[in-house]
Amino acid sequence: MSLTISLTMIGAVIGAFLGKYIGWAIRAWPSYEKFHCDYQKCPTCVKGKEFGCCYAGVWQERLYIAFSVIIAGLSVFFFGFAIKAFVSWLFVIACLIVTVVDIRTFVIPDRLSKGGILFGLIYAVIAWLIFKFGGYQLSYYVPLTDSFIGFVVGGGFLMFLGKVSEVVFKKPDGMGGGDIKLLAAMGAWAGWQPVIVTVLIASLVGASFGLAGIITDCIQNHKAYKPMTHHIPFGPYLCLGFLISFFVGMNPFMNLLNAYQFWAMGR
Repeated sequence: MSLTISLTMIGAVIGAFLGKYIGWAIRAWPSYEKFHCDYQKCPTCVKGKEFGCCYAGVWQERLYIAFSVIIAGLSVFFFGFAIKAFVSWLFVIACLIVTVVDIRTFVIPDRLSKGGILFGLIYAVIAWLIFKFGGYQLSYYVPLTDSFIGFVVGGGFLMFLGKVSEVVFKKPDGMGGGDIKLLAAMGAWAGWQPVIVTVLIASLVGASFGLAGIITDCIQNHKAYKPMTHHIPFGPYLCLGFLISFFVGMNPFMNLLNAYQFWAMGR
């Protein structure tokens, strides 16, 4: 137990070191820029504080660091000092960045989603090579074929929905390109089955919150609803579905599917 606590503390320290880059990414990546040094000054910007800029304030930086420490510590505590612990921290932090940026700007950083696709496929190849020729399976392992199919299914499914939306509603951008690339990255890292669960959870939760937002807006502003005028950031809901499928695993969802099939066949 003492070893577990020690490793957890080491993980928390590493999380604190990496956590200082979270706010930097949130400020810089909406413009698809690199970690430009000017963005380091945002928390202490006098004008930003005076005019209430959402990027100003050191408290946000401290909150991100504290969040990173907690996630890193818990990841090491539950998964050990292994690759799965790092992947766990990486997924949660990436989803945090996507959520904050998408809510604020309706943009999902390309550097994160495109990088996620590339490194997800590379990781799958490396893990497969280690397993194939070394006989060792990493603590976080996704079969190479599952990773590739997940990438194709993730990106292709939302792209298809976007095209259908354009045809049906006669409006472009029915599904944002950022959402497509984000789900493709999730598929590359997790495989095709978690992609399906991610979309189902995101659609259910997103539709619920979207409907609640429409009703609230109509009641508060005393106006009739106009179709296709209410936009919601879909990235946070994709992140929620993805994290649930990662931490909970596929077994509960497969059990639900089996129970439904049993019920349907018995009717």
